[in-house]
Amino acid sequence: MVNHALSALKQAQDQIFLLAEQAEQDRMFPRDIVGIMEQTNAWRSIYPKEVGGGCESPNELVEMWQQCSYIDGSFGWLAIAHVLAASHCSVYLPKKGFDEVFSKKGQTLIAGQYQPNGRGYVEEEGYRLTGRWSFGSGIHLAEWVVAGFIQVHSGNVIKTDAGDPEVIIAVIPIEDVEVFGDWKTTGLKGTGSINYSVNDIFVPKDRCFKFSAGEANRGSSLYRMGILPLSALSHGCWALGMTNRVLAELRQLGTKIVRANEKLPLASKDSFKEDWARIKARALASEALLVSAASLAKDHLKTHSTLSEVLIEKVRLAATFANEICAEAAEIAYKNLGASAISERNNVERVLRDIQTGRQHMMISPQSYIDVTTRNFARIDEGESRNG
Repeated sequence: MVNHALSALKQAQDQIFLLAEQAEQDRMFPRDIVGIMEQTNAWRSIYPKEVGGGCESPNELVEMWQQCSYIDGSFGWLAIAHVLAASHCSVYLPKKGFDEVFSKKGQTLIAGQYQPNGRGYVEEEGYRLTGRWSFGSGIHLAEWVVAGFIQVHSGNVIKTDAGDPEVIIAVIPIEDVEVFGDWKTTGLKGTGSINYSVNDIFVPKDRCFKFSAGEANRGSSLYRMGILPLSALSHGCWALGMTNRVLAELRQLGTKIVRANEKLPLASKDSFKEDWARIKARALASEALLVSAASLAKDHLKTHSTLSEVLIEKVRLAATFANEICAEAAEIAYKNLGASAISERNNVERVLRDIQTGRQHMMISPQSYIDVTTRNFARIDEGESRNG
């Protein structure tokens, strides 16, 4: 299924890129993209099997996500936003909520944010929810919206055993949500990552699940790695696709561009060849690291209910590394292309803007390196071996 959808996606690439051009101006993708995704089955093919997907291999998951961002960064961002939301809802929702949210045949689009900016006041069968959220990527295309909130009971915040507020994710019909605001950014212009809010609406418990994920109700081991690890993996694939786009652009432009005061095209210069090969090697290493981390997680979850801290770190490192490599690749491309790189018609220019915007995400920013190092050093202090 995934290979067929991937082939269909590649055939629709030119059509999608035209919509991406329009999205750069409109700050959101036209609704035409929904029909194209239904026809190609690209997004749905990597949903969990219970909601129409057919992906069981980490290689297939990585390949589809990276191919989407290869076409366009904003389109790739929507691919991870919608697939993640649908995957989490399908895996963790109780049966009644699952049946309601995924009641229609075909592709169900869900968008939103898990940041607990809402307050859910406990009632007998659910919550009375009020809140306001940002970064609702693709919400203008969605039928359902996810929103993180903190539970309040009798005036008190409900906390976990560790003493932290317990975060719950609500799944809300788009009709109950107010969508507002502009999306004025330097990169990822086409994602439509605008604001949304709800005011004093009732959300039944059957349409809620814990952010900590806990026990999965359905889904293969590939999709049960937890909300944050799967999110990190997807963002790593997103960056990988744009790195491969940089390589393709350099391969094409390198034979055409002759820099000022030079007689031969870029591709004839040894320094250009070395830079291209270094980017290629790093892209291959990044892909191998992403697939390896996802495979280890998938295999671990065949016999365990949750990932170990070490495996979570491997996924996060792989994702952060992929984003670092993409940012470096775009900067190296700029250095080589010279004035040709500054044109808005140049796809390298868009990659550079998109990767610098996307890298601000909490799961893939350089802060990830600091967090992983801090945890590793703490484990060593506790007597764990360096390979633990």
